Amino acid sequence: MRPRVGTILRRNASNAGSERAMTIHIATSSDVALAVRRGMRVAVRSMNDGLLVGPCAPDLEDHMRLRRDFWADVWPYPPAYVPPFRRVLADLAAAEPVVVWTSLKWMDRVALWAYCAYRLQHHPTQPDLSLIFIGEYGERHARLSFGIVYVTLEPAMARRAWGTARSLSRREVREKALFWRKLTAPSPILSGKRLRETPSRKEFFELGAYQAGLFPRLSERSLSLSTLDALLLGCVNKTPSNPARILMRRGSKGEELRRWLSLTGDIVLFERLAQWAERGALHAKSWTAPNGWQTAKYTLSATGRSLLRDGLSSIDQAPPFPIWGVTAYDPKNPWVVVEEAGGRPHLRRLGERTR
Repeated sequence: MRPRVGTILRRNASNAGSERAMTIHIATSSDVALAVRRGMRVAVRSMNDGLLVGPCAPDLEDHMRLRRDFWADVWPYPPAYVPPFRRVLADLAAAEPVVVWTSLKWMDRVALWAYCAYRLQHHPTQPDLSLIFIGEYGERHARLSFGIVYVTLEPAMARRAWGTARSLSRREVREKALFWRKLTAPSPILSGKRLRETPSRKEFFELGAYQAGLFPRLSERSLSLSTLDALLLGCVNKTPSNPARILMRRGSKGEELRRWLSLTGDIVLFERLAQWAERGALHAKSWTAPNGWQTAKYTLSATGRSLLRDGLSSIDQAPPFPIWGVTAYDPKNPWVVVEEAGGRPHLRRLGERTR
């Protein structure tokens, strides 16, 4: 019987070279992979993606094509996306044991869920996955434990972490695969019948709270902009400002916007400003990529002020915002946030009665 990966990885250091050769090494991001290559001198593949924005699909083959098209649309110079993704999928489908190198950064957490789902699809009875965490961090989002944005990664950290490898149980792999299926489902995480909240699921539920912040909010009186959109439009004023200046807005609004964009990425800011300008909420001066950060100028229009003050007259008044398996402001699938006193936000379809 083939020895388990966790046993292989805990043998003494003198056998480290042969042990590494017996396993496949993949990383949840290119930054992690680079530190491992330099520190361990092993071949390690990775795919790199900002998984907290844009559409996703449960099946990673479909997901790969969806993300390729998404980044081609929003980024003037998208990186080669498909080849490294295909190599990672081939590694996850292979019969050999797999070691996943990762960090506590949010992007790496979500990628790990996707890896577990694909590995389980090909090896449902014995996933044979081991996990190694590397990196040091000193910053978290103030209210979201999943929101670790910046991680220090050094080659020496990979060498030190080698002896900490831990085999994931089948139950752990299945739970992480469940998170991926819920994340990519055609409904928000915090909608319908909820999973039971346990310590191991805390970050998943907080990821759902983040997702809720991208959906419009329903109150007894009106339908309001999402938390992110209200914050973004609220940081634009009568003085023509480029995206860089809007992002660096002083005061509490600017600080909160930067916290949000540390999770979504600044490309979202650029795209969302342009989308709101097309809907008339902003007056815009045209720009030419790649200098739009400095050449584009935005001011808040009367329509924008009305949206902030009075809310939405209809859900399609706002530009759609794809977020994983569902889209915010989708008139065909109109999910809205219903605040629950003392608890997490809950989402339901607009017009659907509370049960």
